[in-house]
Amino acid sequence: MKRSKDTFKLNYQYRIVPDNQQTYQLNEWLCKLCWIHNLMLEERFNWWECNRHPVNTCPIFITHLPELKDQPTYYSQKRAAHWSREAYKHLYEGVHSQVIQEAIKRVEDTFNRFIKGDLNGKRSGKPRFKSVRRYRTFSIPQLKPDCLAVTPNPHRRQNGDTRRDIAYINLPKVGQVKLIYHRPIPEGFTIKAALVSHRADGWYICLTLEDKSVPSLKLPKIEATQENSVGLDVGLEKFWTASDGEIEPIQQHYRRSESKLAKLANRKDSKPHKSASRRKLAKKISKHHQRLQRKRKQFHYESATKLVSRNEKVFFVEDIKPGNLSRKSKPKQDESGKYIPNGQSAKSGLNKSINDAGWGQFLSILTYKAAKAGKSVVKVKPHNTSQVCSCCNRLVKKDLSIRIHECLCGLILDRDWNAAINIKRVGLGIFPTIKRPKRSPERSRRATTKEAYTVIFDSV
Repeated sequence: MKRSKDTFKLNYQYRIVPDNQQTYQLNEWLCKLCWIHNLMLEERFNWWECNRHPVNTCPIFITHLPELKDQPTYYSQKRAAHWSREAYKHLYEGVHSQVIQEAIKRVEDTFNRFIKGDLNGKRSGKPRFKSVRRYRTFSIPQLKPDCLAVTPNPHRRQNGDTRRDIAYINLPKVGQVKLIYHRPIPEGFTIKAALVSHRADGWYICLTLEDKSVPSLKLPKIEATQENSVGLDVGLEKFWTASDGEIEPIQQHYRRSESKLAKLANRKDSKPHKSASRRKLAKKISKHHQRLQRKRKQFHYESATKLVSRNEKVFFVEDIKPGNLSRKSKPKQDESGKYIPNGQSAKSGLNKSINDAGWGQFLSILTYKAAKAGKSVVKVKPHNTSQVCSCCNRLVKKDLSIRIHECLCGLILDRDWNAAINIKRVGLGIFPTIKRPKRSPERSRRATTKEAYTVIFDSV
């Protein structure tokens, strides 16, 4: 769901069933677009390596100074001279021109995030050249409003129920493609664009629907109180725990299928390279991962719907970054430079469980569902929410293995429940201020170099 200034947009995904000729054509498009992607990326990398240093600071005794060139952009690559050459005619012949332009735009966005960063200044990793198996999606920026043809199915089921309508979508230069019309398009919406992707079990299309008659109304700001708000603490033993004591059991989809996937992977590795049996097992593993992904996403939607159906209007959740929580431990070295154990073998299981839970996807879905229902999701800092007693505000230090909160005031509570209450208190602004303890010089990062650079934390 996306709102612009004067339109309202939705994304609906359907499965398409192309015939043999259309399947061959779509696969050929992906191969050509992958080739174009690598060609455009190579041109940008050549410019980057030759022009990344200023002329006045470039080491001229080591680096060759080539002829300076302008930075490749979307418009320059779209109108490049090599498109008119006979050697590159096979790349764009038969492919829709706007599809090629969208592929070049995709390269520009990826490269700009690597050079400049996004709106927040956060840079992504270096773009990679893609193989044909890794390039699975292309975009069609424009579709005709009447590209979708839906006719009622005259046949009925054995119990008398009506069957699903018969639908075909007209893709440019591909023709009429059968579409599994399992979800009707809302009245008043028109099809603007499409995203075609090839997955393990077939082809899918994501339609962008637009309705210009829906005004962009701002949701009223909800003032959080004790009665209309609830705190949520996500975890690995229980998926989430509410501040009123309600819990949602966790469903470890990957953990339950881990042994089966390991057996399939061992069978695949034992097969000869580039053999038919190896490809069949690889496709079987891909389908199994796809089922796990769908199960996890379905569970997240059901859990978010369960929360949104409650009477509360404000949900306080932790502002966590699962990618940082599941990072590898930094390597440790002794005085002689030999690597010593850093606890990564024990943390690898924790990282796997964090990725299996999918907290980030769940919080995104909860935010979307809450906004659709006229409610709000507020992220708060989770610092010390599991260590502070929710009754007397006393700091009770405990490791991750301790799952029961016991305080000197007599409060004995589940650790996650206590954290959920504190998360709600942080959102309401009644959580106590806890000072961080000062770090000793031995634990300081720079204590081994100079004593003057010892960092002392005495902030709130």
